[in-house]
Amino acid sequence: MSAGPVPVVVVAGYLGAGKSTLLNHLLSGAGDARIGVVVNDFGTVNIDAMLVAGVSGGGSVRSVSLSNGCVCCTVDDEELEDVLGSLAARGLDLIVVEASGLAEPAAMVRRVVLAQEPRIDYGGLVYVADAAHLAGTMERHPSLRHHLALADLVVLNKIDLTADPDAVRALVRRHAPSAPVVGTVDAAVPVDLLIDAEVLARRAADRRDSPRQLTLDEALREHAHTHDEDGTIEHRHAHLHDEYSSVTVETGPLDARAVAALLTDPPQGVFRAKGFVTVADGTRLEVHAVGRHVRTAVERGRRGGAASVLVFLGIGLDEDAVRRRVQGCLAGPDAPADPQAVLSLLRYSAAAQSDSAILED
Repeated sequence: MSAGPVPVVVVAGYLGAGKSTLLNHLLSGAGDARIGVVVNDFGTVNIDAMLVAGVSGGGSVRSVSLSNGCVCCTVDDEELEDVLGSLAARGLDLIVVEASGLAEPAAMVRRVVLAQEPRIDYGGLVYVADAAHLAGTMERHPSLRHHLALADLVVLNKIDLTADPDAVRALVRRHAPSAPVVGTVDAAVPVDLLIDAEVLARRAADRRDSPRQLTLDEALREHAHTHDEDGTIEHRHAHLHDEYSSVTVETGPLDARAVAALLTDPPQGVFRAKGFVTVADGTRLEVHAVGRHVRTAVERGRRGGAASVLVFLGIGLDEDAVRRRVQGCLAGPDAPADPQAVLSLLRYSAAAQSDSAILED
């Protein structure tokens, strides 16, 4: 069974916030995940420490193959979609695009969302903010308010250096009221938050019997860990992922319009949602959402009367609040089957979004 399109995550943030640190963290700690990174300058990524296997490509596009199967490319704005398709064809699990130097976050998100390349899918806008200096930076650069409002995930990096983390979180909440907010040290965002764990496991299993080189996290293990006197391995950097969680809700038929409203305006802290929804008229759909971006498809070989199952993944989730939102979408037993209601979800199908892109062009 296909693992589906490769998610493309856009990373944005003001200079010095920690975008490059986040990219280096993902590459050096990828484990079994194979990651592609698209930047406008190799200097942003610590290539020397990543055991470069070779350089390929001509013209303005240059690719560096890393020893764990990851890839780093430099690219200009005009060539972005072609490079994303090329990377997706290499069996990667995740592609990360650094927006800085290429385009404003909104423009970059639009290019990924409207891309006609079937091998990629939008994986969210991750906005990296310097927690220690965010208030002052926003005063000098008011446009950051709009960038925060667009974010699907806000990474408050250097959270250990701020005197009042709660005040910084409150500042973010004023401009991004529903986006999940994760505090990090050294921009250490968990890969599982950006890639569907089931898909990652499936791809890793497909590659298990294939020869592989030493992965970056294995090669650089001494850089990532320290050893106590008794030989116990201790992580050097604190990873603040205690609030990273998921909520699964299984229920009966749901009202299509209510589900559409739920997915486009998810509960606070939800970064990704996925599952299967059976609506009142019996149609069953597969649904995926990243932030407020929704993708749907009618399930092939669907079973009549099958339950609706939704999984929500994010930071600091209120499980009861998530369950209440889903239960609020239940279709009443006496509600008439409205054949038009399902269109509120089908509008987010690949075919409908492709038609919309053509009309907008």
